[in-house]
Amino acid sequence: MIYLHGVLLALATSLLPALTSLAENAATSIVFASSRSGTRAIYRMNPDGTQIRQLTEGPQYADHPAWSPDGQQITFMSFRGPLWKGEIYVMNADGTNPINLTQSLDREDSSPSWSPDGKQIVFTSAPVFEWGIWVMAADGGRPRRLTREQGQNQGPDWSPDGEQIVFTSDRDGHWQIYVMDTNGKNQQRLTNNFHNDWNPSWSPDGEQIVFTSDRDENVDIYVMDADGANPIRLTNAAAKDRRPAWSPDGTQIAFTSLRDGNGEIYVMNADGTNPINLTQHREWDTNPSWGSVPTLSVSPNQKLAISWGKVKRAR
Repeated sequence: MIYLHGVLLALATSLLPALTSLAENAATSIVFASSRSGTRAIYRMNPDGTQIRQLTEGPQYADHPAWSPDGQQITFMSFRGPLWKGEIYVMNADGTNPINLTQSLDREDSSPSWSPDGKQIVFTSAPVFEWGIWVMAADGGRPRRLTREQGQNQGPDWSPDGEQIVFTSDRDGHWQIYVMDTNGKNQQRLTNNFHNDWNPSWSPDGEQIVFTSDRDENVDIYVMDADGANPIRLTNAAAKDRRPAWSPDGTQIAFTSLRDGNGEIYVMNADGTNPINLTQHREWDTNPSWGSVPTLSVSPNQKLAISWGKVKRAR
């Protein structure tokens, strides 16, 4: 936490109510992809669905956003430039300074996910629909391939302890969820059925994995232990629910639902109760990522504080 004294003290004192409110309401934030601007773009909103704002502009297609662990950057996939192909980008949390990290001439890159320390990004990449899991430094550089098995390997997500990566693969005939070490070794299958499981996401404490499945003849959200045991169905709507993402404190899950006739971002309790439509827009809103973000707050002793995640007042 950094305190700014002197000339900012009077400003901090005068803005005490507004800054305190801002900090309490913006300790976490949801980014998502939407077509509401006419093309696919990245948007950001508060966890209650308020203050929706567009982060990427222009005709470029952008999707699959993911918060950095420190809440200062967002990585995403975008089609832009003369080749019009999927690349992994990173930008500031306000949408400024987008940078192409992969700059590949012969591959399609998608579905990025940060390592917990923010130093690496794991993602999906393919030359021609031969999807595999790759990893690179968070500032770009030469990527390394982690999966070489037959079949499609997609949708990686890093474990909170930084030791494993969960992903989905159809190598055994159906989309199933696998886990591996961060060097690609020790790959283990977590789900085993004749249906499809995909979109895995680790809980913040590393104890559970939430995912999408059609195992009960409909596409719904499920959760299981990190070793694949005890799968529990969380949603049971007539329409498809998919792309789950945990809240930073693990008490809620954001997800995409088609229950209103088009894609909307919903949030529910971690046990599946109290689903709420956050976006309520006629265009498609999908692929949420929920992160902790830097906040401004003013302490009772009239010091302006910069902090991350949940607000803690100085004493």
